[in-house]
Amino acid sequence: MKRDFGPLNSFFDKIYILTLPRLQDRIEAFTRELDGLNYEIFYGIDKEQVTLDALKQQGIYSTAAYTDFYKRQPDMATGMLCCSLGHVKIYESIIANQYERVLILEDDAFPLPENLPFFSQMMKELPANWEVFYLGYENNEVFGWKQTVKRMYYLTFPFHTSLRLSRTIFANYYPKPLSTHVARAGFHDCTHAYAVTLEGAKKLLKLQTPVVYNADNLLSYAITTEQIKGYIGRPKLFKQRTNTYEFSSLTGS
Repeated sequence: MKRDFGPLNSFFDKIYILTLPRLQDRIEAFTRELDGLNYEIFYGIDKEQVTLDALKQQGIYSTAAYTDFYKRQPDMATGMLCCSLGHVKIYESIIANQYERVLILEDDAFPLPENLPFFSQMMKELPANWEVFYLGYENNEVFGWKQTVKRMYYLTFPFHTSLRLSRTIFANYYPKPLSTHVARAGFHDCTHAYAVTLEGAKKLLKLQTPVVYNADNLLSYAITTEQIKGYIGRPKLFKQRTNTYEFSSLTGS
C-alpha cells in the first residue's frame, strides 16, 4: 500500500529519526519504509562508547534520583540510559532551533499505511494546547472492568508496584476518550513514534535533567502527573519493528 506522508511533512516543523551509526540494518530498513517522509537522522549516544560511572561523574545521571522512582532496580541499564539521553538531546535541539512541532521516530518504527490517512482528522480533533501526541504506543490502551478493579486496588494500595506511582498517576493511568480519533493519554509504553511541541520539549528536558526515567516512562510520568498535556491517536499510525523482526536495539536488547 502506498505511504502518503504529505500531511505529516506539512504539519511538522521537523521530523527526527533517532538511531546510531553502527545500526546499518535499521537505517536501511527505515530508509526504504519511510521514503517520502522529510526526516533528518539524529545520532544518539552509543552504549558502547560510554560508561555509567562517567555519566554519573558528569552529572548527567543520578542513581539516587533513579532509585527514588524505580524501587526495585539498583541502576538504569546503560543501553536504556543512552536511549533516554538520545531523546534528551533531541529536546535540546528542538529548544535550540525553536521548532514548534516536532515528530520523533525511533529507528525501529514503521508506518501503518492503512492508518496514515487518519492523521489529518486527528489534527483537527487534537486540542490546540497539546504538548505530547503519541502516533504509536503500547499497553494500557483500554479501560474495562478489569482495569477498573486494578485501578481501584492501586489507588488504595499504591505501594504494591515496582515504580513509585502516586494516586494521581493511577487516577490517570488509562486513556480517556475525547473524540473519535483522539484520547487523553494514560501511562503507556514505547517512544517509537510521538510528537512534541516546543513547550512540551522544555518541560520534558527539565524533568530529565539529570536523567531519571526510561524514555517512555518520562512521557507517561509527566502526563499522568498532569505536568504535561498528552494525547494518543486512534488508530495508531506507527508500530515498532522489534515486535515482529530481529534487529539489534538502541537499548542493546
